[in-house]
Order: sequence, then C-alpha cells, then structure tokens
Amino acid sequence: MVQMMNGINRLDIKQLRVLQALLDLKNLSKVARKMGLTQQAISEQLRKLRDLFDDRLFIRQGNSMVPTPKALSMQQPINDILDLLQK
Repeated sequence: MVQMMNGINRLDIKQLRVLQALLDLKNLSKVARKMGLTQQAISEQLRKLRDLFDDRLFIRQGNSMVPTPKALSMQQPINDILDLLQK
C-alpha cells in the first residue's frame, strides 16, 4: 500500500485521468477518443505508468485491456483524488 501511494504521489493529473479512464473503459482507443488524444499518446502514458508502478497494470485480451490486481487496487484512491480536485 505504501509503495502504491508513493507512486500515486508522483503522478501528474493527466496520468491520473488516463489511468482512471483505462480502468473505466479498458480500451486504449476509447480512452484516446474520450481524452482527445491519439492512441499512441495513451500507449506512451501507459508505458510511463508501468515503469512508475513496476507493474504491467493492464494486459491486452482481445480488444480489451484487463487490469492487473495492482491497477484495480488503485482505482478507488485515484477516483477519490480526482473527485477532490474537482470540488
């Protein structure tokens, strides 16, 4: 948990939003469309997130990205952080 929070503390808002969208939509193309970015930009953000957390975070399965247990464990903290920032 401490390692996860250290990783979250080093994220910028854009990365938090990308991670939240990936957890919600589980598809790089859909996330890219939602955020007005290219699929390559989302893939690059995912690469950075994987490096930061030392975890694959999402595993491609057909057209979907399946979150790893580590990614799933971050979903609520990320939602909470982004909710606080919107208030």
